[in-house]
Amino acid sequence: MSSSASAATLPFSASAPHATALQPFLRQAAQDLLGRFSGNELSDLVVVVPTRRAVVYLKNELALAAPKGEAIWSPRVASMEDYMVELAGVQVEEPIALQLMLFDILRELDPKLDFDLFTGWSRLLLDDFSALDQNLADPAGLFEYLSEAKALERWDLTDTPTPASATAAWFRFWDDLEKVYRRLRRRLKDQALAYPGLAYRLAVDHMQKRLQDDPTQVPQHIFLGLGTLSRAEQYLIRLLLKQAKAEVRFDTDRFYLDGESPNRAGLPFRRIADYLDLGPAAFGFAETGSEDLLRTLPRQIRMIGVANNSMQGKVAGQLVAEGLHTAPNASVAVVLPDETLLLPVLHGLPPEQVPQFNVTMGLSFRSTPLFNLIDLLFEVHLTGVREGETGPDYGVRRYHHLTVTKLLAHPFLRRYEQWLDHQPELQQFHGVLDDICRQIVKRNAVLLSEDELRDLGRHHPLVEALFRPWRNCDDVVRACYEVIDLLRDVYRQEHTAIEAEYLYLFYTLVRQLDSAFDCREQRPSVRSFRRFLYEQMGRTRLPFSGEPIAQVQVMGLLETRALDFDHIIILSCNENILPAPKRNTSLFPYDVLTKYGMPTYAEHEAATSHQFWRLLQRAKRVDLVHILPGSEGVQAGERSRFLLQIENDLKIQNPNLEVLDLTASATVTPEGFEVGGEIARGSEGNQKYEGDLVLEKDWEMLGAIRGLLERGLSASGLNQFLTCSLQFYFSRVAKFQEQETVAEDLGADVFGTAVHYVLEELMRPYVTAGRAIGADDVESWKPRVADLLERGLALDDGSETTTPRQQLPDEGLNHVLRGVGRHLVQRYLDSLIAQIHTDGPLKVVGLEEQLHGTVFVETKAGDRVAVRLIGFADRIDELPDGRRRIIDYKTGSVHAASLNLMGGSRSKRTPQEAMERMVTEAGGGADKVRQLWLYRLMLAQRGYAAADAAIVPLRSPDPTPLSADLGFLTAEGQLFEETSQQVLTRLVDRMLDPKEPIRKTDDLNVCQWCPYKGICAR
Repeated sequence: MSSSASAATLPFSASAPHATALQPFLRQAAQDLLGRFSGNELSDLVVVVPTRRAVVYLKNELALAAPKGEAIWSPRVASMEDYMVELAGVQVEEPIALQLMLFDILRELDPKLDFDLFTGWSRLLLDDFSALDQNLADPAGLFEYLSEAKALERWDLTDTPTPASATAAWFRFWDDLEKVYRRLRRRLKDQALAYPGLAYRLAVDHMQKRLQDDPTQVPQHIFLGLGTLSRAEQYLIRLLLKQAKAEVRFDTDRFYLDGESPNRAGLPFRRIADYLDLGPAAFGFAETGSEDLLRTLPRQIRMIGVANNSMQGKVAGQLVAEGLHTAPNASVAVVLPDETLLLPVLHGLPPEQVPQFNVTMGLSFRSTPLFNLIDLLFEVHLTGVREGETGPDYGVRRYHHLTVTKLLAHPFLRRYEQWLDHQPELQQFHGVLDDICRQIVKRNAVLLSEDELRDLGRHHPLVEALFRPWRNCDDVVRACYEVIDLLRDVYRQEHTAIEAEYLYLFYTLVRQLDSAFDCREQRPSVRSFRRFLYEQMGRTRLPFSGEPIAQVQVMGLLETRALDFDHIIILSCNENILPAPKRNTSLFPYDVLTKYGMPTYAEHEAATSHQFWRLLQRAKRVDLVHILPGSEGVQAGERSRFLLQIENDLKIQNPNLEVLDLTASATVTPEGFEVGGEIARGSEGNQKYEGDLVLEKDWEMLGAIRGLLERGLSASGLNQFLTCSLQFYFSRVAKFQEQETVAEDLGADVFGTAVHYVLEELMRPYVTAGRAIGADDVESWKPRVADLLERGLALDDGSETTTPRQQLPDEGLNHVLRGVGRHLVQRYLDSLIAQIHTDGPLKVVGLEEQLHGTVFVETKAGDRVAVRLIGFADRIDELPDGRRRIIDYKTGSVHAASLNLMGGSRSKRTPQEAMERMVTEAGGGADKVRQLWLYRLMLAQRGYAAADAAIVPLRSPDPTPLSADLGFLTAEGQLFEETSQQVLTRLVDRMLDPKEPIRKTDDLNVCQWCPYKGICAR
């Protein structure tokens, strides 16, 4: 199939060699067992395989291999872990109970031990104890070595006695560690309990005793397909081999097992062979033991790069469908080293081509939407700020608006709100969550108290449960029960909803923890409870029902041990996922681990390496999907070392191996977007964004623009059209609403509004009374500036009729801007006093006054349009000569030179050039000139022909009024209104010209703060 033949699939070369039929390892094992053992002998066997999944497959192979019509007794088949626990005769205790038991033991040695600190490292210590026993390390020698190593760390050559401190307690902990280990083992033994590693040690002891007492009572053991083995497993097998009670068959390949191979996958098996004194026959069913499949089998391996993590699920679904189409009877395994991809893969499997599949790994509870809800709830409470008195239970708790809105936007809560809105008897609560979010934005509430949230939520039980304060685990448990009980109402009638399964599992987890802590005197803190809860969630999986031996299997890498498939699809073939990153998950130092034979990251990497290569041994098709470099961070784009080994090692040794390096892309099909194609070879249908976003002015758009002109054109709207006509269209014509958000910092709009409010409040009494403002009046205003500025910052638009805004914290940049605001107003008042001393008292006749006017223009098309001009004047003065002057305050930077479009003496322009600048130029001062020009034009229509308009640049060191030089409009004796009408006509012609489309600006500086840049791909 060529790369362009189908956009929905990835190419699989028709010329790729096909492998001859190979027997899976477990099928060979089943045939070998039936061929060598009779019925009674077979039933007495104990067959141990790596996993429970392998148990199912081996039993199925035995059933298929049995002679038709003949009944056979199956041997006892068990996974290694289950067999060891059963042999030990104990029950593995729950991790939480083990941690609490460990805490009690440590408190006997150190009564001051803090429980919250203990929960941070207790799980690691238990894992170390488990690894110690599972690898049969000598406890006395290990703890003595560890104590001496810690003694060297605290060795001090001075004679100064070391005072009692946290450091001393830490080193005393290492000295007492053997006592802790012994007491924990003793308590578990008294109750017939164990942690996993202890069960392995007990199993070895039990088998050793049985072999010493009566070896004839021990059945024959056959170990099949095991991977890397712990010391306990190796010793158990060694005991049985010495008594001729065991056979071992590993599934390995000479590619990594040969002595000269540097591949880490073979290292554990060479050590095991030496320890158990195994011959070649133990490493496979071939004559030479290990087969040489990787270096001889003809096959094609495709390495498929994808753009991002979420794309892998879609690609996997298409690869499965393609494989089943090519080989309808082939077995397929989709292997997920990253378990978070399970849901994307399940959604990506096409139901038409893949009607049946089995999921063996189960869905981790931490991958469910409900876990995300619980995580957000903890985030709300643990990031809350306490204000007021100190202490754990004092002060007013305030929650940050981002965590609150994220929590309230969760799909579970939104689903509940939809259900609530359909309950007529609960009409008072309809839309309660939406209303909280709107009020938060409206009030610009950065931090919200518990009482505020309950009031905004109308005291609904769900809001009460979510935001009631948490002091310890009892409060958390109570909140969880209440939330579960309320959300359960939504799914009471939907018995098949998976959300109901999430809720039930979560209820059982909380119930388990509640029972575990109920009888304890010390109550865990919220953080400790979260740690325990998250550990439980990490171990809990939602099982999927399906056919265990289905043709298509979705599984984790560990579950593939001893299993073989015709078509292998492995996702997330990137470093730090396959293999996992090197992490030290032990409290014991590295030298202690290596000296006493406990596993380190090197052993974990060797195990992963063997699982990867063993999975490829008999596969006829192999697809390795990885994320491309630069897609989701530096690490996410680095290919797995296993892919590099295929290209640079295996490919050299196997002349029949074909390796293809492909890239999956999103392509356009008649049905929509699909994933597929091969960019490197020019796949058809691959769409690229080219050119600009251009909107042609059709009759409907022209009608909308004309309607806007007749309703009202402001200076800001006109400037917006000249700056970016696409932004003008989105904002004024299409009327796209900008998303309102909570501002945590003083923005330019809030800052400017507050300064305007201060000046307006200071002058309003004089306008109302018709009094002129003298220098003494202005001087008396200064003490009021700070208070008025704070009031202005608490209003949306400076009017006291609006909803009060929450005061922003007076810290950081906000504190600086508050000081800047006070300084700007104070400096302007000083300038105003100087101006009054020079020109006399100031007469203000209007504040925040609405201006309007109408100008009739004739367009090029011959239409007569009544353009209504609108605007708001910050202030209107009456000058001593009777003229009116509009004042516009600017808190931004304004220079006098920018208000003169004709330029200075060195670059003098003609009146026609200045007029052209005002009609066409977006910035450079032309925008402010247009604003003053329209103000003056609207005053002229009121009958003030000699009116003026000026800007007060509050940021300037000398904030005196700056007027625009509009002399070029009357340079040849024209009347101001007539020339202005001509200028306005030219501007309206541009707005209504169908040949001038709506397009985005080329000035990227304009796009920096544009709210619509996401629409036009800027």
